[in-house]
Amino acid sequence: MRDLTRLELITEAVRAALEEVAGISPHLLDERVDEDWGLCYGRPVRMGKNPTRPKARILATGNDAVRLLERLHRHKASLMPGPRVQALRQFMVQNYRRDAAGHLRWRTAEKEGGPGLPPSSGAVVPPYDTSARYARHGHIISRKGFAAHLTETCAPDGPNVITDAHHRGHHPRQPDPGIHTRLARRGLLPAEHLVDAGYTSLPHLEQAAREHQTTVSGPHPGQLTSTAPRSPTESS
Repeated sequence: MRDLTRLELITEAVRAALEEVAGISPHLLDERVDEDWGLCYGRPVRMGKNPTRPKARILATGNDAVRLLERLHRHKASLMPGPRVQALRQFMVQNYRRDAAGHLRWRTAEKEGGPGLPPSSGAVVPPYDTSARYARHGHIISRKGFAAHLTETCAPDGPNVITDAHHRGHHPRQPDPGIHTRLARRGLLPAEHLVDAGYTSLPHLEQAAREHQTTVSGPHPGQLTSTAPRSPTESS
């Protein structure tokens, strides 16, 4: 997933919502989208980290988004909001606020003297897939996207075969509580499951042994020194 700045994200969110409405109810944009809007939102955004006149762009994009959402709200009887319009609403909440006079203002972090930003684990990062999230592993590795939880065999006398794959979406770093249920349903439950530290909490160890007679082995939380996540593996 291409890494966008906050200004690029909100601009792309407006463009995505316009594209969605144009495909469902294009007549709602007849009096709204003019040549200036076409120049701003007619193609994927490419601003970089140092755009010209960033404060003016922030305010102009925010006001454009407000006008678009207000117009769609007035015509809500003839338009069912799609996922990209809903994403634009969430982007506005994440990135803008109203001051005491009712004016639109850009949100800034508390350390910069602002009211604060939403937790990164709950913030939408692309307008095209609202389940993707920002995540950081250790002090070095960070990404925007998904975390996939993979289970594979590790028998010494054969090739490794992936037996389960699942991504956590909104909570990518949390363990997958249904992993053993899915493996048991397919007849692929291992006698011993080698996992990373995310799966070795006492409740998870106890549940695996009680419900599935599976021994879960791995480092206890806090023992891993690697900054990169490790996928769970299984052996029989």
